[in-house]
Amino acid sequence: GAYDPISARVVQSLGFPAVYTGGYITGAHTTITEPLLGLTDQVEVAQRVVRAVDLPVIADAGTGFGDPLHVMRCVREFETAGIAGIHIEDQVYPKRASYHKGLEHIAPLDEFQERISYALRARQDNDFLIIGRTDAFSAVEGSPEELVRRGHALKELGVDAVMPRGVRKREDLDFFRKNVPDVPLLVIAGADDISVQEYEELGYQIIIYATTAIVSTVHALLNTYTSLKETGLTNFNEQQVAEIRSQVEALIDLPAYYEVEAATTERRSAG
Repeated sequence: GAYDPISARVVQSLGFPAVYTGGYITGAHTTITEPLLGLTDQVEVAQRVVRAVDLPVIADAGTGFGDPLHVMRCVREFETAGIAGIHIEDQVYPKRASYHKGLEHIAPLDEFQERISYALRARQDNDFLIIGRTDAFSAVEGSPEELVRRGHALKELGVDAVMPRGVRKREDLDFFRKNVPDVPLLVIAGADDISVQEYEELGYQIIIYATTAIVSTVHALLNTYTSLKETGLTNFNEQQVAEIRSQVEALIDLPAYYEVEAATTERRSAG
């Protein structure tokens, strides 16, 4: 998970194979909050990430931002921006802030199927991933049986992967995999209760850490600035600051810029 160019560069520098830019993380770092995000808000953030790295970027496209015509435009905007794939969900639109506290509502299945079918119709490149996400497991109108029903519906429509949101426990992950076979599955991770290896053993091919970047960043900032406020010190010594700055500068390509200047403008100045 990454919410801006430098967090995406961190992901790339560590050798991960892809980057994910989620709606929650975009809503958080912009302070707009996810339910109030517009299509262009999310596309712009994802595009800045795309420009910063050489990795494929998967983005959260929410509900597709409206009716079928809006969904079609959504797909084309993300595809034109260079995104590798998106997921579209079955929550009601407009999205509600209260879903963040667990009060989730999903659209009727036929409406969701229509949403996904027009998304699939809109893409220009078959390598552009369209992932169907269903929140039926934890929604007010949902149940484990409805989750499976929607998983099969997504598979039959021909999505590239299915994303069962809200499925966290091993037994529930195993239940969904066994009841919705023969389609790639995406799971949201974050806490360390289940490892990458265990997710793989449970039959999940794409594992995203949707909120980890913003959680770890805010945690670090709160610790550092709380110390500064309470003690007058940040708890970073001069050597640590220098080391971290060096890492930051490597991530933003400063050493390469120094080389160019040394061979051009600085050489002329020295002459």
